[in-house]
Amino acid sequence: MSPIVEKAASLKLVPILEASSGDQMAVLAMRNEPDVRKNMYRAAVISEAEHRRWLEGLKENSSTQIYLVYSAGEFIGSLGFSRIDNTHRRADWSFYLGKTARGRGLGKALELRALDLAFGPMGLYKLNCEVISTNSVVSALHRHFGFVVEGSRRAHVWRDGIALDADFLGLTAPEWEKTRSAIVATEKS
Repeated sequence: MSPIVEKAASLKLVPILEASSGDQMAVLAMRNEPDVRKNMYRAAVISEAEHRRWLEGLKENSSTQIYLVYSAGEFIGSLGFSRIDNTHRRADWSFYLGKTARGRGLGKALELRALDLAFGPMGLYKLNCEVISTNSVVSALHRHFGFVVEGSRRAHVWRDGIALDADFLGLTAPEWEKTRSAIVATEKS
């Protein structure tokens, strides 16, 4: 088995609503890390009350699936699918990793796991994402996995008094099928 496939398979995904309340709150702490917030549309610190309302809202929202991600029993991040549209077989997705998980090849492993989930069990044909233009590392990661930049919205996000662009990327199931083989053959972790 390829090292990246092995690492991706070792990641445990737990639906957030099935996770312990402690782990649900760990999501809040991780989401409020400065290095996570700076790359999200909403950069403000989230209060515990806001987080609890968001969790409650997920119970009635069938178009969103949020997973907590664990590596070797350690909570390392979150994976989310939103705007899931089964009629058109598409969704948006995002992920983040906490500070202890970065630099260990887990982002690549999680992206592989997410794409296999989206184009496998979820039965999607197209997966979309948005990346703030200053987040070049994640944009490059998505392109490495076959995502194509489909457009950009100029001055779409305000951060520290500066208007930033947002890039829109997309990947189809046939594109992933081709790219996956190359990723598996060449990635060491």
